[in-house]
Amino acid sequence: MLIIKTNIMNFKRYKQSLSYCSNYVYSYNTKVAIIEDGKLVVNNWYSVTTSKHVSYAARELNLKVVKNY
Repeated sequence: MLIIKTNIMNFKRYKQSLSYCSNYVYSYNTKVAIIEDGKLVVNNWYSVTTSKHVSYAARELNLKVVKNY
């Protein structure tokens, strides 16, 4: 039996829909950004709500958002 432990962090706001785990930011259980070289990198265009989530996560994690699309 394989047991995988992960440290999922929820943010103060958007508790039900925004989380962070293993250098990835998830919005509604969809991986939307990755932390690379001290930046929060977004590789796709997302809805207004998801974009708000990404911006909020970047502020909370003290990172700059880099749009790579």
